[in-house]
Amino acid sequence: MLFGLRQVRNGMMRAFGTSLKRLASRTEGRIVPTFLAGLLVAVLLQSSAATAMISATFAVQGAISAATAFITVLGADVGSAIAALIASQKITAVSPLLIAVGYFGGQSASSPRSIGLFKSTLGIGLVLLGLSLIGATALEISQFEEFATILGIFAKQPVLVLILGAAISYLAHSSLAVILLTVGLANAGVLDLQASLFMVLGANVGSGVLPLVAHWQSSRAARIPLVANLYVRLVGVAVTAFALLLGVPLPEIGGASLPLALHLVLNVSVALLGVIGARTWLALAGSFAAEDTSVSDEIRPKHLDPTAQESPSKALACAKREALRMADIAQTMVRNVAPILEDSDSELCEATSNLDDGLDTLFESIKIYMARTMQQELTDQESRQAQDLLTFIASMEHIGDIVDCDLLVLARKKATRQIDFSGEGVAELNDLHASVCMNFDLAVNAFLTYDPELAKQLYDAKESVREIEAESFATHISRIGSGRSDSIESSDLHLDLLHGLKRINSHLTTTAYLVLKASGETPRTKWKKRKA
Repeated sequence: MLFGLRQVRNGMMRAFGTSLKRLASRTEGRIVPTFLAGLLVAVLLQSSAATAMISATFAVQGAISAATAFITVLGADVGSAIAALIASQKITAVSPLLIAVGYFGGQSASSPRSIGLFKSTLGIGLVLLGLSLIGATALEISQFEEFATILGIFAKQPVLVLILGAAISYLAHSSLAVILLTVGLANAGVLDLQASLFMVLGANVGSGVLPLVAHWQSSRAARIPLVANLYVRLVGVAVTAFALLLGVPLPEIGGASLPLALHLVLNVSVALLGVIGARTWLALAGSFAAEDTSVSDEIRPKHLDPTAQESPSKALACAKREALRMADIAQTMVRNVAPILEDSDSELCEATSNLDDGLDTLFESIKIYMARTMQQELTDQESRQAQDLLTFIASMEHIGDIVDCDLLVLARKKATRQIDFSGEGVAELNDLHASVCMNFDLAVNAFLTYDPELAKQLYDAKESVREIEAESFATHISRIGSGRSDSIESSDLHLDLLHGLKRINSHLTTTAYLVLKASGETPRTKWKKRKA
């Protein structure tokens, strides 16, 4: 069942990963769309913890605020409860069909999206099969006297059951798995009503702890929404546990359905409590979240060990770590473009411009380091990796120059001339900027893993960016033709920004060529041959 849940999650991320992230980032500042986005993503990924970690990552990158991340996580918790209701339905008879369709369909599929969908289908089939096996096995185990004795001990210690549920949820990295396991054991009569309810409460605690531990070393922006989510979740679990211990009357529904109902009601209640008191919970979390460790303003190489140059493989590893630092800096510069344009933030503009100096420093240092390393005797593979690394850092350096010398200059012009883009123009620029930022993630991951599937996604995304840029150009010209004064006034800035973002994406796509070439594949092109 755990493997099946992982297949569903990985398949959905492969099929809709970029779209899901873009959906989350576009709901900034709107409570209901943000909540629903978190709910939808959690249902598709079959994991509230995975959704919470994605939201925290966005908060680190500045794509969404801590408040938006918090609301997204609350929605994800409700989405996970809905996913548990869906997965627990007695439709295990179709599991062989789903497994067969998912496996054989995945073998013949070619596009990343279709592969992801078939993988998710396989995962759902495995989850249903796992549920049926749990029920059948639990019936047999319940006949053993020793097992009945152990259950009797747990039945008398509900708090111990709660702790056990939280521990299993954390170790399994899935509260959904614990909920489904509890339902299976309850259906088989192995767990009594009180034990199954406290197991559900424990799973809810574990789902709050898991993403926080995963992001414990992240920046404060990532930790605040996760800490706030854990606080409100602990309050909800504590109140519910206290009510159960006092013997509050429970509704007359099937014993196996009551844990699912409790799980859904608890998460809906926690979500309402969190949304209504969002400011309070975030302020409380902020007061306990430690400040980020200060770092030096001057960016210098950290990983270029000169003693490693005698071993080309070690030197390449050192240079790759430094290249990833370059990518982080360049990515930060690109992400800062949107808030600078929107708020005319001169301080952020200056700080972003200063990052380019650090980028140039790292570029020169890595280039010299690799030149000395390549004086050694390298294998063909090491030589190719060295060339690819130099190409990658050159792309990062070019991206930094585009931001510093072009996009920031345009932002300063916009502020100086007090120009405002039209509402449609802002939406178009934000759409293109978001697509480029998503592709930046793909480029870095492809360079890090040399995964041809990621490279194909990055290469295919180039056409998407091209279409967004072309459509924005056309609609902007149309607005000018209709006499829109705001579009006429901002025309040169709008078109130059479109061109600059497209150039950045072209440099990112270079990484796809490197990875595909290394894997022996030739990128598909849409260029038509000229007629003789």
